[in-house]
Amino acid sequence: MSEHSLVRVERPDEGVMVLTWDRADKKNAISPELAEQTIAALHAARNDASVRVVVLEAEGDTFCAGADVGIFLALADGPKQNVMAVSELPEVIRTFPKPLFAAVTGKTVGMGVTMLPHFDVVYASDSASFLTPFVRLGLVQEFGSSTTLPRLIGRQRTAEMLFAAEPVDAKTAADWGLVARVFPTAEVQPRIRRLAQVVASQPPGAVQEAKALLRAGEEGDYASSHAAEGAALAKRYGSPENVAAVQAFLASRRR
Repeated sequence: MSEHSLVRVERPDEGVMVLTWDRADKKNAISPELAEQTIAALHAARNDASVRVVVLEAEGDTFCAGADVGIFLALADGPKQNVMAVSELPEVIRTFPKPLFAAVTGKTVGMGVTMLPHFDVVYASDSASFLTPFVRLGLVQEFGSSTTLPRLIGRQRTAEMLFAAEPVDAKTAADWGLVARVFPTAEVQPRIRRLAQVVASQPPGAVQEAKALLRAGEEGDYASSHAAEGAALAKRYGSPENVAAVQAFLASRRR
């Protein structure tokens, strides 16, 4: 096993690479550094013929707390390069040509939710929850989720998640189709790794072609919604409403 500062890389079985986000002290919030290291690992996996399947896992009781909220406050008066660095991650995930799985244990928030439709299979723990608090923070959704979430779970359920900004439990997420299966927490990672082993044993060319065909019809809709979201977020990141909402959120956590 090799280690990065924020992303661990393992090769537990033939053909399988496991990436583990190791920023548990920050609830695996997506910082530019975490995004960059994940992108580098995915590029390495893409170019390594011995890697047939990639699994994403996370340390701690939170799979992902979304974008690091410090980014939003920094943008109030500064440049937006950091957000652009973080925003590269979904495109790398979306265009990854090999099977890409995720094991969601515990809470996942914001970007941690909107990236999930870009994975081929997602398993979740029975303690998992899914929260999209964008409007509460004076923002809008991203990662092309204006298209991907309605396609996956339906427009009304997506609207409920986005507008109410309340967590969805694991059973509901599975019923809606946001995740494929739910298991007790201790079983999630072994189960997703077992699936990865099975898929890695299949003819890799056929598997990748099957994935490409599944994704082929999504490109046009994704591109237009992703562009519209980007334009909206460019206006809202660091806006007075965004800054006030984030400051209120941070103050509520200190109480």
